Amino acid sequence: HKNHTKIFQMSRLFFDKVIGDPMNRVDGRLKVTGAAKYSAEYALPGLVHGVIISSTIAKGRIKSIDSKTAQNAPGVLAVISHENAIKVPGFADKEHPTDPPTGGQPLRAFYDNKIYSNGQPVAIVVADTLERARYAAGLVKIQYNEDKHETDFDSNKDKAVLPAQAEKNPKSPLADYTRGTKDGYKTAPVKLEVEYIQPTEVHNPMELQAITAFWEAEDKLTVYDKVQGTKPTQQAFAKEWKLPVQNVKVISEFVGGAFGNGLHNWPHETAAIIAAKMLNRPIRLMLTREQMFFMVGYRPYTWQKIGIGA
Repeated sequence: HKNHTKIFQMSRLFFDKVIGDPMNRVDGRLKVTGAAKYSAEYALPGLVHGVIISSTIAKGRIKSIDSKTAQNAPGVLAVISHENAIKVPGFADKEHPTDPPTGGQPLRAFYDNKIYSNGQPVAIVVADTLERARYAAGLVKIQYNEDKHETDFDSNKDKAVLPAQAEKNPKSPLADYTRGTKDGYKTAPVKLEVEYIQPTEVHNPMELQAITAFWEAEDKLTVYDKVQGTKPTQQAFAKEWKLPVQNVKVISEFVGGAFGNGLHNWPHETAAIIAAKMLNRPIRLMLTREQMFFMVGYRPYTWQKIGIGA
């Protein structure tokens, strides 16, 4: 009894002094006082501002882009779209695949006139101030040839396909496999079969997705970016622009409010890098709160059926 009492007292001491102690975040004071410098707060010589124009349809093709009025607006330096954008070297790859677990082909910014989703970046307006870029973006007139889109989950379940990476391929780390007796749980003495539905969740941290990009030389890229991993971002941009990895510098001093939001490279980042290269100027691009809902990924609606036996 004495030993148990002593152990209990020691445990209370541990929890009270260690787990119960308030802890200061290393970057906490910087963030709450506004001293933390985020990706959209670097003032570089010759800095210009970009604003993304998003698609207003979910599927189809761009019929025409009328940017003459916008190009003649005060302070406007360029209106860039698939019609005049430079070619990104990595986009020339036939499949331009990403590494697992994402797989597949990412959206290629300003690659062609095809629309894959609502809110897709279709153009970027660059001006000497953010206000002028926003104003000019509202002057661009885009016409579409709209196709019928399918976004209702339940009405499309019969069209479901097995992703290529989930097929029984020993070389894929995501492959399906069978071990033991197939569906053996169905004959178990205790059986449980349930279904779970998770609704869509969007990433919307306080810090908006933003990038400040500039080319130090023809083959040297530097970005201040909101990311969760500087090395994966460096490797992705090096692959996209066919550069030696050491020629790509990614600076991200503060990480937070992400939950996957900063794990991938998104099309707006490539759009900014394209503009920076075409104008040979540093460019700052920050998404709007509205664009955060459809331009930087989300956790999709899922339907899971689980069976287990004992």
